[in-house]
Amino acid sequence: MKTLWLLTTKSIINRRVAFTLSLISIAISVVLLLGIDRITKATKTHFLNTINQTDLIAAAPEGSLDVLLNLVFHLGEPLKEIPYSSYQEISKFDEVAWAFPLSVGDSFKNYDAIATTNEYFRHYKYGFANSLSFSKGGNFKEFYDVILGSEVAEKLHLSLHDTIHLSHSANAHTHANRDFHICGILKPTHTPNDKTVFFQLKADEAIHLEWQSGNFVDMHLTSAQLEKMKIEPKHISGIYIGLKSPFSLLHVSEKIEHLQDAHLKAIIPAKALSQLTFLLKNMQELLSLIAAIVFVAALFGMLATMLATLNDRRREIAILRMLGASVGTIFLLFALESFIIVTSGIVLGNIALTLLILFNNLILNQAVEIGLFPDIYELSMLGGMLILAIIASFLPALKSYKNSLLDGLIVKI
Repeated sequence: MKTLWLLTTKSIINRRVAFTLSLISIAISVVLLLGIDRITKATKTHFLNTINQTDLIAAAPEGSLDVLLNLVFHLGEPLKEIPYSSYQEISKFDEVAWAFPLSVGDSFKNYDAIATTNEYFRHYKYGFANSLSFSKGGNFKEFYDVILGSEVAEKLHLSLHDTIHLSHSANAHTHANRDFHICGILKPTHTPNDKTVFFQLKADEAIHLEWQSGNFVDMHLTSAQLEKMKIEPKHISGIYIGLKSPFSLLHVSEKIEHLQDAHLKAIIPAKALSQLTFLLKNMQELLSLIAAIVFVAALFGMLATMLATLNDRRREIAILRMLGASVGTIFLLFALESFIIVTSGIVLGNIALTLLILFNNLILNQAVEIGLFPDIYELSMLGGMLILAIIASFLPALKSYKNSLLDGLIVKI
């Protein structure tokens, strides 16, 4: 066996250019195959871990995914507003343990700005029932306080007590005459909260008093005057709700949807997340199919290279046959070559993918955490790739064996 390894290694070195090209094509297919699998798994985990222990979300009667994407992931078009009085009424339900409102629409330097209350930081849960916590500062105290997600503070180099100015919407009018002061910075959560600026709901209503029919009208009100005015929110985007008992889920949903003049819909976040992961699963299957096709193309490329170099190996195989090499030995030589090419490609592809992930996490500082090591499913895929490559190597081995027979029948003069 040691002799076979030595012969295979020397043969590969003699055809190192063809070997290197085959190796690179296999490595690229491995990066695609494993990369797609890990990214989709990480994305699925990211979505599932974003919200936990919130039983219901009440909002305008939109699709469940629209509500989830907008109020949890801060994606998509803004929802229709709902009356603030609906929140006041729902929070008084006997079945409700806690509830807090939120309003979306404002921004700060391309980061979402969400108006809410301190209840958000008390009751919002993510991951395995983890609570939001502060790396610096704490909850809202003053009228113009803001709380920053970890990424906002880090990317924009902001600290406690710094002053910022919110914008009416992305790339729109900036509330330059309203100074907001940073009172807290959240610890990283790897959720959309990291990319969010939070401010008080009553401050949100106050700074929009000067907006009428979508236009800014300067009323020459100072920030101090606004703070002293008794301003109550009129509209919000949605309500997060926690129940005393999960058994009252459907009953409370029905009560919310039948509130007089409210026009609300109550979605169950867990159910909406399952719909989202189903869509992700379909996408994963499609991307995995594409990656598998890339691997098959790389495998055919390897076979084409091995077949193209058979003429260069005719003398090598003929000599081995003269020295008594059996049919099994010839087949084993080609199988070993395929094994070395694919194994080296797998190792190289894993190293390349690991470096890409580390670059993503350390340099680009992305929120989605991608695993560095293959799991059982990925190992089974790699094992299948290896077996398929070894089986495929029988074709050039058979061709080479037939050539050796032919060479033996030809009389040289």
